[in-house]
Amino acid sequence: MDDFEDLFYPELESLEDEDDCENTCTCPGCLSLHKPSDTEATLSDEEPEPQAPIQLEQTRRKKLALEVQSLAPKVLKILDAISEQGMTLSLFLDALSWGDESCHSNDRIRFARTGLMLSEELPGILERWYRPPRNQHKGQRPLGAHQNLQKFAVKCVADLLEYEIEHIAPLFASPPDELSQAHLTSFNFEDFIKKVSAGAPVLWDVLERLVFSAKQRARNTHKSPAMVILHLISQAQYTRSHRWGRVTKLWAIYLKACGLSARAFDALHGLGIVMSHKWAANAYGSLSSRAMEEVREDIQRLPWIISHDNVNIPMRVFSQRLHNKSHFTSGCAATVWVLPADAMLPAAASDRLQSCRAENGQTRFALEEVLDGDLLAAAHIKNQYIYHVLSIVLNSLEFFDYAFHNDDLFKPPQPVHLLPSGPKNIVKQYILHTVDIEEASYEGNDKVMAEWFRQLGMDSEDAKRHIGTGKVIPWIGDQMTVERLRGLYKYRHEDFNAFDQMDYLIPVFGWFHLQMAFANSLHKQYIGTSASMGSLQQAFDLLQRKGLHKSETKGPFWHHLHEALHHISEAHIRASWLAVGGVKSLSELKSKSPTEILTLATTLVDEHASRRAIAKLNHLDEKDRDAVLTQWTMFNVDVLSYIELTTAMKMGDIGRMEDLLPTLLFRFAGGGNSKYTIEILELLQGLKQEWPADINRNHVRQHCWLINRSGRPDGWTPIDKGQEQNIGDIKVTYHSFGPGATWTYLHKISPAIPTLRALQRHMESEFKTITRGAYHGIPDKEADITKLTDQYIKSNLHVYEPGQQIKATVRNKAEDFVTTGAIDIERLGTFDNWWRNRAYKRSTDEEWDNIGRG
Repeated sequence: MDDFEDLFYPELESLEDEDDCENTCTCPGCLSLHKPSDTEATLSDEEPEPQAPIQLEQTRRKKLALEVQSLAPKVLKILDAISEQGMTLSLFLDALSWGDESCHSNDRIRFARTGLMLSEELPGILERWYRPPRNQHKGQRPLGAHQNLQKFAVKCVADLLEYEIEHIAPLFASPPDELSQAHLTSFNFEDFIKKVSAGAPVLWDVLERLVFSAKQRARNTHKSPAMVILHLISQAQYTRSHRWGRVTKLWAIYLKACGLSARAFDALHGLGIVMSHKWAANAYGSLSSRAMEEVREDIQRLPWIISHDNVNIPMRVFSQRLHNKSHFTSGCAATVWVLPADAMLPAAASDRLQSCRAENGQTRFALEEVLDGDLLAAAHIKNQYIYHVLSIVLNSLEFFDYAFHNDDLFKPPQPVHLLPSGPKNIVKQYILHTVDIEEASYEGNDKVMAEWFRQLGMDSEDAKRHIGTGKVIPWIGDQMTVERLRGLYKYRHEDFNAFDQMDYLIPVFGWFHLQMAFANSLHKQYIGTSASMGSLQQAFDLLQRKGLHKSETKGPFWHHLHEALHHISEAHIRASWLAVGGVKSLSELKSKSPTEILTLATTLVDEHASRRAIAKLNHLDEKDRDAVLTQWTMFNVDVLSYIELTTAMKMGDIGRMEDLLPTLLFRFAGGGNSKYTIEILELLQGLKQEWPADINRNHVRQHCWLINRSGRPDGWTPIDKGQEQNIGDIKVTYHSFGPGATWTYLHKISPAIPTLRALQRHMESEFKTITRGAYHGIPDKEADITKLTDQYIKSNLHVYEPGQQIKATVRNKAEDFVTTGAIDIERLGTFDNWWRNRAYKRSTDEEWDNIGRG
């Protein structure tokens, strides 16, 4: 009853005539409630003690006197007096309780009534009326006023709950203009619960008692029913008015993004948990429109780049007709990447770019510098190789309890050029409307570029003039896309004006596709046969890795090959550790100091993973050469380059990436990949010859190779990989399968995808489910690596044996792609052929009357 006392019996009696009372009023109610003002308190010599109402003092004194007396005779006399006045007890109480105007205003009655209302006995009286004690503690309990008080309590509680739910209703308001990524992802359930519980304390308390028993509260120390209570109130608010659907809308968009079916949507809508399925579908359109408005605004005030790639979609039907058949179709998807503000190019960047192109574009970069190598870059690469082989032994099971894991000698080398991370360097992405235009051809790329400019509101003549004369736009894509863009750039070099000539364009290949090409090159070089110990084919068979024997460009091939290369390389490096350490097990090396371990790692790189070691082995007399050791030393060098590229991209060290450009150039040239040979040559031409410093050093390298969407130091991703992930979301994650999977639908939802993805991550973070299903479990690799290592040790692949030859077919002998590539570049005309096909003079005409007609 303490809660009922606090809730239903405030000092209302003393306030009933407050409009007629003055500050100097001495009525009992005012005397009990009046508090001195700040001025009065200041003027007092001492702070007055708070005084209890006079009625309470009287009642307490009389109660003490009555404790030794029998109450029944006095009660009977009072009842007789009431009866003599022609009243019953109920009529008396009714009259006392504001019965008529005379009872309302009479001072003596008011005094007595106030005493009753404020009395300490009133809660007990009501409690006994509601649940009277048994007679002499036996027999059936009297009914009392149980039913009447229960009805009264229900009415009071209902009135109060209705007041509170209306009071907090504005918290659940959600205007249509709040359908944006910023608004949806800023909703904090914990803060919202605090606001709702503070605004409706009684409603919250009642629901908490209903959904969480006293036993549960005592038993559960961390579980809270707050989310359940909030959503019960949300359902009630939405049922009362669709305007109060803030939480309901949030769940509707989230569950729609998670792929909830229309039937399930309708069921949850009937329960008031989500908005209707039609509303959610329309919300996608609103989110897309809002995203397109935002990107048009952002590209006017912030630096940006763009990427696009093809989208292959199977269009399926369930009832075939001549005009309605399943088919495979290709379209194109693009992403605008809005960069941090400090990436903004100077206003004169476009003019400087055109000047540099005109001045230096007819001169090719100095190939001799690439062939001779950079000693500083070579030192960087060697230090990283040493760190990689150190990491392999330090992270092995044998070194689990090594006492010097954290020694300073084992710290990673200093970065070469590390990109800054943190929230300020997060790149924002906008997916444009996906279109039904193929981009495999030059004509298709020309059309999609015009479409992207149209979607961005940059298709007016004034906008085209500004783009042509005042903008520099790096355009990122896979090798084929960049080749097509560069072809258009060359084809239109004599058009009428800077826009039609595409002077604004800087095509930049994506490093993710280059990484895949690197892995495929290693596969081609070292695949061998099952009979060749150490070869990729033999490792795939031994580890029962399926689908890796033939190189592919689609599906999960690269992912499986990427994992296999890391496992195989680790086995080769472990075997090399045993060779340089002269031990039979890595555990025998634990007795060595950090200095000794570092010395062994340096020796391993010098003798088992360097070009100098290969050259040394090749210069031995024919009878002393060890072809097996030479081949797998070359593998160590090549695979460490792949690991180094992978690590550098993840950590955002563009300096390490640039250091690897000569190695990549020679590898692709020697491995027969002419397309990526040209891409590397084009990049080197831009970096070393054609681009001004602010575009070369400060823009293309820092902002057009990698992006960071999380702010984490290790959260860097190649831009074309980000584009592929967006395409995956368009094709799979947020794709509608079946007859509804039309280009119209894909066009509609594409811009909303970043918002949907962000909302999913936000909701999963709020409910602590962010890791569920986000990452698949990675099986332990130790058994696979150990099995390979044992085979390599038995076969002495990394132990020098004079005269040892590679057995079986010619396929088992790996060609030295890097050395062959260097020779091809320098002596066999690869460099000259590339230059011959790109050396041309561009027009400088500016005939803007013919804009767009080139």
